[in-house]
Amino acid sequence: MDAAPEEPDFVRELRARCAAEGGVLWIQPDELGVFAPEAARGFHACHFADLTLADKLSDVVRGQRSAPFSWKDIRAAWLTQLRRLSDGEGLRQLEERMVALLEARLGRPLDVMWTAHEVVTGSLLPVVVKALPAADLALVQRDQEFKLRRLLGAGGSRATRWEELRFVLGQVRSGNAVRRELRGRALGRRPRQADLMDPIVDLLPTLGVDRAVDAVTAVITAIAGPPGAAAASLLYELTHQPEQVARLVEELAPLSAADFHADPTRTAPATHRFVKEVLRMWGPPMFMTREAAGDLQVDETRLKKGQRFIVSPYLLHHDPKHWNAPDTFAPERWLPEAPHGACPRSSYVPFGWAPTACIGAGLGTAQLMLLCRLLLLRYRIQLKDPGAVRMRLAAVPMPVNFQGVLVPR
Repeated sequence: MDAAPEEPDFVRELRARCAAEGGVLWIQPDELGVFAPEAARGFHACHFADLTLADKLSDVVRGQRSAPFSWKDIRAAWLTQLRRLSDGEGLRQLEERMVALLEARLGRPLDVMWTAHEVVTGSLLPVVVKALPAADLALVQRDQEFKLRRLLGAGGSRATRWEELRFVLGQVRSGNAVRRELRGRALGRRPRQADLMDPIVDLLPTLGVDRAVDAVTAVITAIAGPPGAAAASLLYELTHQPEQVARLVEELAPLSAADFHADPTRTAPATHRFVKEVLRMWGPPMFMTREAAGDLQVDETRLKKGQRFIVSPYLLHHDPKHWNAPDTFAPERWLPEAPHGACPRSSYVPFGWAPTACIGAGLGTAQLMLLCRLLLLRYRIQLKDPGAVRMRLAAVPMPVNFQGVLVPR
């Protein structure tokens, strides 16, 4: 069953313009659309060529410069830690947390889209910061919920001043919770943990507390939205692709949990292809806008400082110049023999572009595969009205009218 998303008018217009004019075009006098694969990669790389962090707030107040510190060094520390957190034991623990969250939602009416966000975000938070005191954990979770509701447009109306103030206060309180944990670990008052915060503690003497808080809260923000949106799209396809689901069950059922956790992409290649196709069809976010911090040039196209450029994984993933039948959900396109045509590597960017590509790409893919396994072997979703469910393209792709009940198999 092929998906038929509700594409907004501006998305249809941009797709038509890309087909007629090519992938690099001016949308507004000061806003450039960069929807060609190599150009998007080039502008992104130029824009983020200098990853030196801003000065520490304490130094700014004193009118002095901080010791230079590159975002690359933070990423390197995180990547080392993520290799440990993504091993077989790490995935077993991640699945255990997902199961606990799913079990708590059994047998009652659910907004399945919202449930996907809750389960994925809630199970990922300990990867970023583990074993927070209960009061601080509540502050971080409340901030994540505020951000998620804004992303998904919950409420449907423009935020009031009071709601905006609550949002800002939530961010400040969450940041203070992170600050307390960082300082507690650095001073030995809080135990060190196997999470992404921990390597930041070792960088504090040069990085400084302010920049450390910014780094950790950036990851907390990053897991409150896109991972859940990908999970919601995955559940949408699992409820709309019966033939594909039968193949996945055949692959997953004989596998032991230990073998699957040890290397999910190797032991379950069909499930991996299914996840990759979900990320191609519905990978969040739809668009990303950047303001040029300086003059940029890629090939013959120039941007002046202050002008904006927009990139779009969705448009790249649905461009018929680069994909055969791009609007068809076809995991088989990822087979070596590729019945839907070879998959162009530069046109597949579900986790962004270097040098700021998502550090959690491997863990994110594994988590979606874990969710596949759980929803095909342990639980199932009974939809309230299968015919009413449809995909809507907003800030992120989202299945709407996705109501149902989660039951054990």
